[in-house]
Formats: sequence, structure tokens, C-alpha cells
Amino acid sequence: MKVLMLVNWKVEHGVERPSDRQPPDYYIKGEMYWFYRYFKQSVEVDVIDISSFPWLEHFEKEKLRFYVVQALRAIPKLWHYDLVVSHGMQSAVVLSLFRRLFPMKTKHVVFEIGSFNSAAESGAALKLMQFASKSIDGFIYHTSGQKEYYKRFFPWIVGKSRFIPFGTDADFFSGTENEDVQKSVVCESRRTIICVGYAKRDWDTLYQAFCGLQKDERIEAEERECLRLKLIGNPSFQYENDKVEVMPYIPIKRLIEEIENAHFCVVPLKELNYSFGQMTLLQQMALGKAVIASKVSSLKDYIKDRETALFYEPESAEELEDRMKELLLNAVLRDTLGRNARISVKDRFNEERMAEDIEEYFHMLCKS
Repeated sequence: MKVLMLVNWKVEHGVERPSDRQPPDYYIKGEMYWFYRYFKQSVEVDVIDISSFPWLEHFEKEKLRFYVVQALRAIPKLWHYDLVVSHGMQSAVVLSLFRRLFPMKTKHVVFEIGSFNSAAESGAALKLMQFASKSIDGFIYHTSGQKEYYKRFFPWIVGKSRFIPFGTDADFFSGTENEDVQKSVVCESRRTIICVGYAKRDWDTLYQAFCGLQKDERIEAEERECLRLKLIGNPSFQYENDKVEVMPYIPIKRLIEEIENAHFCVVPLKELNYSFGQMTLLQQMALGKAVIASKVSSLKDYIKDRETALFYEPESAEELEDRMKELLLNAVLRDTLGRNARISVKDRFNEERMAEDIEEYFHMLCKS
């Protein structure tokens, strides 16, 4: 099988594996790309990313919201592949429109992350997506709740789409090798709470809950004094609270250290019916951290409440504060959740298991 993959991010090409990048972000000559390295049958994979001129990259990403240059680079090559894989509709729209005008034998499958246009229920963009989607041969989605949206607005794709849970790289996010060192570091910064993400995070609810935690008289004054909140990924926020630290994007190895040194992590989201927050959640779970997360559609498939993480109702600062207090004071629960979380990723929500499901689906599409 020959596969051309279009991804909606930049990929570094080289001859040696970079230590500070995850597999989706690099392509090493002579090695298999990303999850394809787990495929059982022979596969050749070429990758086209969104690289172009800086000003054009910015325009396509921020204004146009889909990638024309990427598609123009891909179209002359389509006939040489059995399968074209687009990660996100941003990397699929132009190509799918082209295939509506010029049908071809090469199959096209899309990792449908964003419910086409953020689950829009009206407007010109929805009509464009409906028109374009009819040329696509298959869809993979990581949030089971998206199927209900498809039934309402894209019924023709339901039969050719498949829910495949997202899987993170359990080896890359295996954590500190020396457990004694890890425990020592964690002990020194054990009251630090971390939230990771540059977009689509409910920082306001988290901040309200944290401020409430600081004033909660059910917690000893010494414990409250030692509380810290780190918001990593979006430096645009400013809070008048000296216990809140806002950090910009940091290299992945540094991020792993921050997560390991945290008391626990929070993934605060609002309800949106598409896939987001899953990568952050699973990375933290793989590192054996207790996580508190919003009970939203995108995460319900990945968490067993009070077994692998704690849920709270979206936008409820009061309930989030209660969950944070619970983890702050209950070391047994904290350790149990972290241990179960790591096992959950190793057994189910990992790249190898995801690749197994994807490979089976790809072969089914190519034979149809």
C-alpha cells in the first residue's frame, strides 16, 4: 500500500530523530512515519505538511482556515498512491473539491477532528463541507459523540466513517526513568497544579476554582499558602494573583518535566462536539498523573470517572474546586488515579492500538 499523508502542521525532515519532538512532528529518512511504524503489513508513506511562505502560511491558517498550497502540491501526485490521508478537513477541502470534479481510483480518507466546521448547523461553510464531503471515501473520528452530528447534517458519511480512539505515544511519555528522583522532585513542588493548552481551554472557570481553593477554610492555612497554579501554553493572560504563573509554549521535554513535578493536572474544557483536549489528557495520564477534566463529549470515551481520572461538570467552578480540594488532600486517591491512568494508556489509548485499528480500516477501504 502506498499512502500520501497531508497533515495540518509542520513536519521536520531529517536523518536523525530529534529528542525534543514527538513522532507526528518529524519524518526521518528510512524510517516509517508516526503511527505507520506499527503497521503489520508493508506500507510506503510520504508526507506533505503545510509549509509554504511565512506570510502565506499565516493567511491560510488564520484567515482562510484551509490549505490551498498543500493541496496544489499533492494533486499532481495523487495517481501514484493507493490512499490519500488528510488529517483534518483543513487539509482535505481543496482536495475533496478537486475529486468531485475529477473522480479517480485513489481513495481519500480524512481524520475528521473538528466536526467539519466546528459542528456548525447552518451557513455557507456548512454547505461547502456537505458538498465536498461527498467525494471522500472514509472518515476516522476520535470522539464517538460526533456520530450524532453526522446523522443530522452528513448522513451519507455515517456508513463509511469509523470511531477510532486517539492514542498517544506511551513510550515517549513514559516519564522519568529513576523513580526515586521523580518522587523527590514531585515532593518539593507537590502543591503545583498544571493546566496545559494554548487554545480552547476554560481558563476562567479554572481560575475561579483556584481562587476559591485559596480561600477554602476546610484546607489548612499552610496548605493553602503553598498552592500554585501554572497555565502553560498561552502567555496572553494576566491575573492579579501572585500564585498563578502564566507560561508560553515550552519544548516538549520541559513540558514533561513540568507535568511530572505537578501535584496534579486539570484539563478544563467547555462542551464542543468535536475532538480536542484528548492529546493533552492522554499525555498526562501516560505520565502517571492524576487528572481532573471537564465531562465533555471529547473526553467521555477516554475516562472512567474516579477510576482513571476525575470528572467535573463543564463551567462549574464550584465543582472543580471540590475536585481540586479532594486531590489536594487525598494522596491515596491521587496515586491510585495516576497509576490507573498510566495503565489505561498502556493497555488501550496508545499509538500502537490506534494504528492497529487504522490499518484494518485502511485495508478495508482500499479493497472496496
